Amino acid sequence: NVFEEKVFLGQTVRLDYSRWVNCVFTECEIIAITGDFELIDCDFQNCKLILEGEAQNVARLMYIFYPDKIPLIFPEGDPGPLAKP
Repeated sequence: NVFEEKVFLGQTVRLDYSRWVNCVFTECEIIAITGDFELIDCDFQNCKLILEGEAQNVARLMYIFYPDKIPLIFPEGDPGPLAKP
């Protein structure tokens, strides 16, 4: 699917398997599971990001390498099972 110049307000939006071009998301719940999507010149305003599946695994890995840069993904400071021996 391709979404161009669309405005989303207060919706739950699943990014996977789509291309998003010049879209505006305001107060939306943004869900990424596979990471198989493309965002081009999109704007996110006061949205909540939910990562699941492969996308969550990549976020955990990024948190391990850059814990000071990604404080909102794991507010408790725990990157999850990938960081544990």
